[in-house]
Amino acid sequence: METRVAYLDVGEINMDTVELPELGPNDVLVKTHQASVCGSERYFYRGVTVREEDEARGRPNEGGEYHEGEGRRHSYPMGPLGHEGGGTIEAVGSAVDEYLGGGSVSVGDRVGSLYYPTYTDYWVTDVSNVQPIPDGVSFEVGCLYEALACAAWAARRMDVKLGDTVAVNGAGFAGNILLQGAIESGASRVFAVDVADEKLEIAKDLGADVAINPEEEDPVARVDELTEGEGVDVAVEAVGGTGVGIKQALGMVAHNGVLALYGDNYEPIEEFCFHRFHEDGLEVQNLNAMHYTELQAVEYAREAYRAVERDVFDIDVILENSNSHPLEELPEVFARETESAEDQGSLKTLIIP
Repeated sequence: METRVAYLDVGEINMDTVELPELGPNDVLVKTHQASVCGSERYFYRGVTVREEDEARGRPNEGGEYHEGEGRRHSYPMGPLGHEGGGTIEAVGSAVDEYLGGGSVSVGDRVGSLYYPTYTDYWVTDVSNVQPIPDGVSFEVGCLYEALACAAWAARRMDVKLGDTVAVNGAGFAGNILLQGAIESGASRVFAVDVADEKLEIAKDLGADVAINPEEEDPVARVDELTEGEGVDVAVEAVGGTGVGIKQALGMVAHNGVLALYGDNYEPIEEFCFHRFHEDGLEVQNLNAMHYTELQAVEYAREAYRAVERDVFDIDVILENSNSHPLEELPEVFARETESAEDQGSLKTLIIP
């Protein structure tokens, strides 16, 4: 069987047609229902990536690199691409019995992906790389599995307490969920920070008290003014990429406050000082559910989806403010969406085979 796949290089997405591998004993064949664009891929497209000396160790014995570059994780070209998405199991290998974390596997199951590639018509993967979509969750929401599980788990773990003030740097897909989590956890004031006015409007509709656009005013100075020089109890970083969100969050957090780090930052951060970490006794929360052990990642994803299944978050607002495109338009989508961050108003860009 042949399927379309996508490869990424700096400033370009190349589509190709490849033959699927034979189904191994522990593999499943999945027909893609919906995939979505991750913010990390937009950074890679722009050439923002990790230097060789900064590469993470990764989990022990972690294999299955997703690129065809020079042998390291963040070299170019990358692909087959796409790690957000889901679909329907069409066939199972001879040894497939249950999902990692439990639950029997059957042909026809709706599953979310935890691995590559999802910019495709079909994919073959080890059964440990997919998870069942809960019955109480729509297929479209379930296909946001990896991205939504990460954000929802982070919202549960960012340590917001009743009465806290919170600043969310980055009001995109993940920031939207984190903002909702802060409000649900009892924050007294929430500040949303983003360069896209459309996203700030959505944040205000969801309950953000103040919307701040760094293109129009200094966000750190504004938060300092609003908190009478104290800073916020929890400063969230959900921008990623170049480190601008980390510097903003660090500038906003109060003495003994929490620096909640969600975004993946690839480039070295210039003029970054660690003095406040020591002198202000800051607590750092690492909000990345997928980068623990394989089994922990699955359990954290299931924990997060229990909250999703119980309607803790307004996911409809995400889908209502998300653009949808056919797979063949992926090159044009990347070109258009990375042209200007200010014009990227879609909370989540959906890709349909």
